[in-house]
Amino acid sequence: MLLFIQSLLEGDYPSLKIKLAIVAIMWMFVFISITIDLRSGYAKAKRRGEARTSSGLKRTVSKFTLYYSGLLFAFMIDAIIMYVLTSFSAPVPVMPYITVIGSLYLIYVEARSVLEKAEDKEKARLGKNLSDLLTMLENREDVIKAMSEIIRNNQTKDDETHA
Repeated sequence: MLLFIQSLLEGDYPSLKIKLAIVAIMWMFVFISITIDLRSGYAKAKRRGEARTSSGLKRTVSKFTLYYSGLLFAFMIDAIIMYVLTSFSAPVPVMPYITVIGSLYLIYVEARSVLEKAEDKEKARLGKNLSDLLTMLENREDVIKAMSEIIRNNQTKDDETHA
């Protein structure tokens, strides 16, 4: 960020435009990746006959927040790196390396998610459901007790209504 400000103050607009364009393009590619993953997930759920609820959209919003928080940190680290490289006249080109690397990683993660088989997601959900069922069976006395209380309460309400 410092180097971006330095370029602005020194009137080095061509350099500033290039650096900001690289960052903007990387951020745009991540946004497109998230959108592709959302669309793919929606289509997979539709093919499986699952209800498309707001919980999937909430996950996308939290993913968006997490990704762009990370990209903002990458941008700040890039600003520091660029400032140091410029200060010491390093022979390395001054570019937003961390933003590019972070963006490439996030795009890779989203690509894997899109290419992931729907069956794999089903297996993961089945495993969680089996785990929940096992927990319920381990605590079956509590479940039976809760169910009997609900039935008792419903019978009491029915008796009061008919009386």
